Amino acid sequence: MDSRPRSLRLSALQKVGVRQHATLLARLQTVQLLQMSEREISELVKQVEADPLFQKLLYAPTPSWKVLRFQPHPRTRLSGSFYEMNEETLPSGARPEAGAVLAEGREALALIRKIGQDNFERYFLKADTDLDRPALAAVLGLNEPDIQKIRDFMLTYSIQAEFFDAPPRGPGAQRVVRLATLVLNTEGEPEFEFRSPLLARGRYDIQYERLQSLLKGPQLTPQERRHLKAFVRRLELINWRQNTLYRILDYLCHAQRRFLASREATHKSPLTQRSLARHLAVAPSTINRAIQGRSVVLPWGEEVLLEDLFCTRKSLCVDVLEVLAAEDADFTHRTDEELQARLKERLGLPIPRRTVNSYRRLLEKNRDA
Repeated sequence: MDSRPRSLRLSALQKVGVRQHATLLARLQTVQLLQMSEREISELVKQVEADPLFQKLLYAPTPSWKVLRFQPHPRTRLSGSFYEMNEETLPSGARPEAGAVLAEGREALALIRKIGQDNFERYFLKADTDLDRPALAAVLGLNEPDIQKIRDFMLTYSIQAEFFDAPPRGPGAQRVVRLATLVLNTEGEPEFEFRSPLLARGRYDIQYERLQSLLKGPQLTPQERRHLKAFVRRLELINWRQNTLYRILDYLCHAQRRFLASREATHKSPLTQRSLARHLAVAPSTINRAIQGRSVVLPWGEEVLLEDLFCTRKSLCVDVLEVLAAEDADFTHRTDEELQARLKERLGLPIPRRTVNSYRRLLEKNRDA
């Protein structure tokens, strides 16, 4: 029996209740973030970055305030089509709203072309500078309001990037969010080209040592200190969402790199949402929410849903057996041991003989149906 006074026990229970509430609230927030579309997350980011505090942390008046940069994820870049956009060369199949986006951003696009791709990516996609706004404008040969015009266009375009995607084909076709176009580098690893500047710039790189110095220093009032802590927490939640989405995309495409290199569906690797969840140390429901309604463009131009890049060992084996049946006129006379050897040769996976027999019967059943 707890011998503490009743008031102390109640106080302890209240503290536990507060912690549990905070934990549940954080989980709810992360779930909501994953369920948000790229358009919705871009809207949220635009709201967050409109806070004067964000501007101060990004383009700091003094080095001690330089708490934020952007950190692109590995093997990612902004699509070259971003720099070539104009109203005369809209992508085929783009929605009518795309023309309005470019018309409204004509001046910002001209400024981006003026400073050049390298400067745009250094000072805007990465914010890799300790310069404040006036000094940055001077270095780039711009007026200070031009800096904001470029930043505003980046976020506005990211919100409306879906207008530049071709519409879904067929009546009742699902509209999806295209995350990236995949290319394979010389080492056979997937690289990601993002049309959205927001996705291309990656995550907020928070300089925590400088942040702690600010929080402990005399520059802030108690109210400003509380606001800064809450503001950084919002940035961390957005980071969690963007990191989770990238980790899923990166691992999934890495696991399927043989398929991406060959275009042969039978070269896929068996990978389920549950197994990916174990690898990334997240809940299976997190994987499911993150991939819903999102697609990528494969190296040969085909657009597929992320969920289509998953496959079970069973479905993969049946698909390979179906290919073997089409290639081999004597397939029905092959022993289970022979098919077991061929499956291992094709997939690099040891499949038990009884399992091969079961898959073989399933194939025969499907063909007779």
